[in-house]
Amino acid sequence: MQVFCPECGEQELLSPQRFRCHCGGAWEFAEIAGFDAARIDPTDRSLWRYRRLFGLDFEEPAVCLGAGGTPLLSAVLDGREVNLKPEYFAPTSSFKDRGTAVMINILAHQGVTHVADDSSGNAGASVAAYAARAGMQADIFVPAYASPAKQAQIGVYGANVHPIPGPRGNAKLAALEATERGITLASHAYHPGFLLGQQSVAWELWEQMGKRAPDWYVVPVGQGVHLLGVWLGFRRLHAAGLVERVPRLVAVQPTLMAPLCQAFEAGLDTVSAVEPGMPSVAEGLAIAAPVRGRRLLQALHESGGTCVMVEEDAIHASRRLLAHQGFYAEPTSATAVAALERVNALAGPDDSIVIPLTGSGLKGSPVLE
Repeated sequence: MQVFCPECGEQELLSPQRFRCHCGGAWEFAEIAGFDAARIDPTDRSLWRYRRLFGLDFEEPAVCLGAGGTPLLSAVLDGREVNLKPEYFAPTSSFKDRGTAVMINILAHQGVTHVADDSSGNAGASVAAYAARAGMQADIFVPAYASPAKQAQIGVYGANVHPIPGPRGNAKLAALEATERGITLASHAYHPGFLLGQQSVAWELWEQMGKRAPDWYVVPVGQGVHLLGVWLGFRRLHAAGLVERVPRLVAVQPTLMAPLCQAFEAGLDTVSAVEPGMPSVAEGLAIAAPVRGRRLLQALHESGGTCVMVEEDAIHASRRLLAHQGFYAEPTSATAVAALERVNALAGPDDSIVIPLTGSGLKGSPVLE
């Protein structure tokens, strides 16, 4: 499978030994021309209904847990009707399963038997589950402060959990060191298969909304692979003439850790690392410098979107607001809802808004407020 680096333009065949370009950029698969809806498998409700559109080297997945096929549900939030897509209706209760499903199948097809990843919890649990299903050994490096529930979930699949003291970046460094011992990095940040799996959200939404795109898509951003997947997925639909335009993308970050928003507001084309400070309750967004920062800024600009910073009290309030309508989301997921006031000020009265609920509230320690 051919990949390219959007940072420097280098191209090569995807190899388990080369998880990133020599310049440090993250690989992507070239965008496939055309989107033939007749190739969607109507008998499959998972993301693999799009397997003939992924452009992979294999026809059928060897490893499957049923990711994808999440509902689209209407709710009134902040005085406006929006559509919520609970991505926590997934095998490991987070949106990460879509990307992991494709990534682990590619690695299994390449004969990989031992993988590593760094994660604040959700990606680690997803990689651990799919690795177990594939018969692979997994080592997951997490920041020591990560939710005990998330660490326990990673371990229950049989993975080796390595709590790493200090800021979130230390876990990434530990995972990179593991690759020097011959372990394959199964990274949600770097692997192009993970990004490919996230494109299925766009195609699924297109089907659910009657073959059209929403006007706005509001998503919490740490590494930003969900946002990029939706952007690439809708770009493909647009190129095929199946939607009028790509949704306006809104990236949401906590004010305590907002490298993308700071770069966007400064008019930069790259994202510089920020110094970790007081931790946010949205622990899944504690990324000081997203690996695909340049592409994230490109997606925001080309879609006519924006980046919104939200305060901690707004995140707590949004989590309560969701719960009182029956949606139990973790703080990281509720961060997107906290941006609704800003989005409402930008959106037209008849604009459609979609917000993915990226992780279950059961991932953390339940608190009665």
